[in-house]
Amino acid sequence: MEKEAEGREALGQVLIANDGEVLARLRLSAAEAARVCNVTPRQLIYWTKKGLVKPSPDGDHDYDVYAMEKVIRIRQALEKGYSLEKAAQIVQRDLGSLQAEVKRLDEMTPEDLEDELRRRLERLEDRLTGLRRTLPASLTIARLRRAVALLARLDAEGALEQAHANGDTAKSLALRLGRAVDELEVLLREVTPVSA
Repeated sequence: MEKEAEGREALGQVLIANDGEVLARLRLSAAEAARVCNVTPRQLIYWTKKGLVKPSPDGDHDYDVYAMEKVIRIRQALEKGYSLEKAAQIVQRDLGSLQAEVKRLDEMTPEDLEDELRRRLERLEDRLTGLRRTLPASLTIARLRRAVALLARLDAEGALEQAHANGDTAKSLALRLGRAVDELEVLLREVTPVSA
């Protein structure tokens, strides 16, 4: 129980920033929490009975943001193909690492923390520079989106169906390309500096 409380505190420091008191007090019923976490109420109740997720300590059947974060992480691990037990282990390990990192950062002096953040920023800038070097200048997200739209249009018109085996390959390529474009857009948003 003490380890669970420490995990909640560590995650709270990450999740709760400005007006975090609202998040800390937020409680949802199983049905509401399931909807927010994009799982079925049956899944949430099953995971709770298995002890993978614990309801809020302040209510019998209410789930707080910490429990919902765990549910979302488990769902994401399941979507990657892990079994429920393995997904729960991965999430527990990740939350344990997060807790250890929060504790480590919390124990740093302000000067050491500033140095740590500066090193992390430099690593991100290096990563961005590397990405910019590896992406050809002519390859833009807009061109990728047009390629995905063309494949989708060909599929809708049935042109890919007429190609039989190659059509299946093209559909698969279109899906993979679409996901790659989405991931690229997210990555570029994360690393693109906001102009003042």
